[in-house]
Amino acid sequence: MTHQPVETILIGAGQRGADTYGAYILRHPDQIRLVAVAEPDAQRREKTAHQHNIPKQNQFESWEALLERPALGAAALICTQDQMHTGPTLAALRQGYHVLLEKPMATTLTDCEQMVQAAEVSGRQLHICHVLRYTDHFSRMREILLSGALGQVVNISQRENLSWWHMVHSYVRGNWRNKAQSSPMILAKCCHDLDILVWLLDSTCEMLSSIGSLLHFRPEHAPAGAPTYCLDGCPAAESCPYYAPFIYIDKIPLWRSVADSSKGLEHWATNLQLKNPILLKWLSRGIPLLRQVSDYRGWPVSVVSPTGDAESLLAALRNGPYGRCVYHCDNDVVDHQVVSMQFTSGASATLTMHGHANLEGRTTRIEGTQGELLSAFNLGSSWIEVRQHRSGKRIRYDTSTSVTSGHGGGDGALMAAFIQAVRQGDPEAARTSARQSLESHRMAFAAEESRLNNQVVHMRVVRQD
Repeated sequence: MTHQPVETILIGAGQRGADTYGAYILRHPDQIRLVAVAEPDAQRREKTAHQHNIPKQNQFESWEALLERPALGAAALICTQDQMHTGPTLAALRQGYHVLLEKPMATTLTDCEQMVQAAEVSGRQLHICHVLRYTDHFSRMREILLSGALGQVVNISQRENLSWWHMVHSYVRGNWRNKAQSSPMILAKCCHDLDILVWLLDSTCEMLSSIGSLLHFRPEHAPAGAPTYCLDGCPAAESCPYYAPFIYIDKIPLWRSVADSSKGLEHWATNLQLKNPILLKWLSRGIPLLRQVSDYRGWPVSVVSPTGDAESLLAALRNGPYGRCVYHCDNDVVDHQVVSMQFTSGASATLTMHGHANLEGRTTRIEGTQGELLSAFNLGSSWIEVRQHRSGKRIRYDTSTSVTSGHGGGDGALMAAFIQAVRQGDPEAARTSARQSLESHRMAFAAEESRLNNQVVHMRVVRQD
């Protein structure tokens, strides 16, 4: 059966909307077509419109102007900043769009619940971008648990090891640094992990408690004489790992991370970039694939400057948010937090989140009555190992993907599932629903309440059931 591409509007043409999902659309014109864009930044809006051949009349500065029009397609991708999710989502549902919404759903529990109810009343599909459910890594992990290979699951220890440079990019200098302007870090970063725990255990959380704080990125830890901006003559420029040009112009932390978690040509190219960038630049003239490294302008560079060239980066770092000293920002979200949970299945779980890892990735340890599971989910090099109690047998699964695959392949698989769900008119073609996603958000808000008030939170009170 031949299908026409799903005609889709995009609200928010930033890193996730334009660079991630927009790139998928360009690669799969037979599946999906972008017909309109709403983005207040003129440069991003025009770039997206040019890439997707969107006519001028379908380019909008605001989501309000776009959603005042009768529906221009079947689906809407909503990728605005967290605090701007609720309005366009409710309006898009009212206009008859099926919605794929970037996580977290919203910055208040009331807004999250309102969106779920609106989708159910309207009969439109609402899916949240919980991309980990769509990875081979976590899908394989769930299959192992469902097979009974571990027996009865007793405990899960989940760790979100956020790299030190990603921490300062997003949660000290970046858009998610301030709780009042975005959301608690346990929601913004770890609603994925809480969702995975619910999915793996096929169970709901009964009660939880949480501790955590902003330990390091505070003014009292600044090097002596450190200015407000790194480029204003910082005396620690040669030693501070958070020095902005080191991260965004030299890009050393990025290349180390890729080299440490990749294989094959990606590993070789990034190692050469670290050791001899001039040679890699010369080789890239004849090998276009190497140019992706030698002339890299993607995340996080693209967040600082859309063009990504050295001149514009320097200008942005001189007086922009990403050039600030990490000890002199207006950040207030935590840099480490632990959540302890009891589930209705009887299993317990802990989630540890911190922003000081040398190598970014998620690690999981699952203890069962018949065996245990260990896993690491990194940029490119990922694996799962099952160890059985009685036989002593060890089975190792390689779940590695390319470092460019996007959340271990989850980004693309999510888009494919959403398109299928819209085409078939069947929300179950996707691996989660907004109602299911609401559970992890409730847990995140409860964890923040517990951390702030130093108390155990019973989830039945949060759910009001």
